[in-house]
Amino acid sequence: MPKNILIYADGTGQAGGLRPDQRLSNVYKLYRATRSGPDSPIDPAEQVAFYDPGLGTVTASGAITFSPVETFKSIAGMAVGLGFQRNVVDCYEAILRHYEPGDRIYLFGFSRGGYTARALANVLNLCGVPTQDGEGGPLPRDGRELRAIAAEAVHVYGHGAGHPRKTFEIEREALAQRFRSRYGAGKDPNRGDVYPYFMGVFDSVAALGLPIPIRIILGAVAALAGFGVASLFAAIMHAWRDWPPAITTASTFAVLFGAVLLLYLRSTVRMSPKGARARWWPWHFALWHGKHFDRYLDPRVPIVRHALAVDETRRHFARVEWGGRAEGEKAAREGRAPQLQQRWFPGNHSDVGGSYAEEESRLSDLSLQWMLGEALALEHPVRIDRSKLYLFPDAGGPQHCERHAFRQKHRLLNWFGICWPERLRDIPATAELDPSVLERFALQEVMQCGLRRPYRPQSLRTHPATAHYYGDGTP
Repeated sequence: MPKNILIYADGTGQAGGLRPDQRLSNVYKLYRATRSGPDSPIDPAEQVAFYDPGLGTVTASGAITFSPVETFKSIAGMAVGLGFQRNVVDCYEAILRHYEPGDRIYLFGFSRGGYTARALANVLNLCGVPTQDGEGGPLPRDGRELRAIAAEAVHVYGHGAGHPRKTFEIEREALAQRFRSRYGAGKDPNRGDVYPYFMGVFDSVAALGLPIPIRIILGAVAALAGFGVASLFAAIMHAWRDWPPAITTASTFAVLFGAVLLLYLRSTVRMSPKGARARWWPWHFALWHGKHFDRYLDPRVPIVRHALAVDETRRHFARVEWGGRAEGEKAAREGRAPQLQQRWFPGNHSDVGGSYAEEESRLSDLSLQWMLGEALALEHPVRIDRSKLYLFPDAGGPQHCERHAFRQKHRLLNWFGICWPERLRDIPATAELDPSVLERFALQEVMQCGLRRPYRPQSLRTHPATAHYYGDGTP
């Protein structure tokens, strides 16, 4: 009997379930209500769920570690997005562990986790689901061998990352064909034959690293920490073995710097396959950053839902648009329901994706209620334990602003002019607004960043449904 495989990818810094009353994202709330377990009525033969913490948090297994290596990985994941590929590997490995022919795959994500879910769908498009171990034997379902296969598939997907898609498309397709052939991942010569049944993401962004000024500060702090470790080691060796302090300090710091550089190069340098090179030199740097994001949307995915934030104002949290406009226009001409439905909700990034205190999460309940409704309306709906999820959506709920919160929390950085750069969301005139947006406009005043005032976001000033609320005669 086919089962549901639910994959949940959370946003940066999000790791639900570690403390009894912590702030939870919508992704974790959904996971908690749809997973199987001794306290759940959901039969694991019918549905399994996997939760992957966001960039810069604990490991996907849920382990909390205090090792220097894991600490460095978390900081690097937060700063420059080096953990993004590992998150995709975690999710893809979970699919390989559970998938049987006929199973349905559901992908959910928030923030960078939403981008992780989108990347995961494209890994499936390129590499499919292996059935062999690469040597003619059956696919291992656990352990290092499975992890290595999952990492190899995501490595294929990451070939050419950060560059225009067409630049390395031929190379990437060649690598994908070799992967599918080696691991028995379907018979289609051009793409993988497994794809998601449903995708639901909350305010997907591809801000895979912190702003440059903060990266510089973290880099300086890391350099000082490395110098401190080197100095301490030199002092110990001078007292113990009478090693010269200056030379020992410089040598130790050089070793530490070289190790970090080696890890970075190992994560970002890609070699081009023989016989399908796009350029004459055989290598390139592949790292997702502020340009050339992957916008591809597999037309075979039947249903895609995206909840977007009207009031997010951080420039680095700009939404990443989806490709496939031609498919949407074709569906409209034929009178079919569109594959991709994007709906705008009131509030900032986490007012839509969740993660604020529960008494301040009425706006995020709006988008969660919509997403849950879409997942339950499917021909093959997700199974849910209603006792684990109670929603109280309210269009008049409190609204937050992370730029304001940053200035309040980091007054010293604010004094130096360091803050999230501002940019309003560009909301098209044809954008679909959730009814709660109009309800919020109609209220006399609502809580916004600690102040009660009428709801008049500048990003909706020219939208046909709300333009009459601005200017003279504003209701």
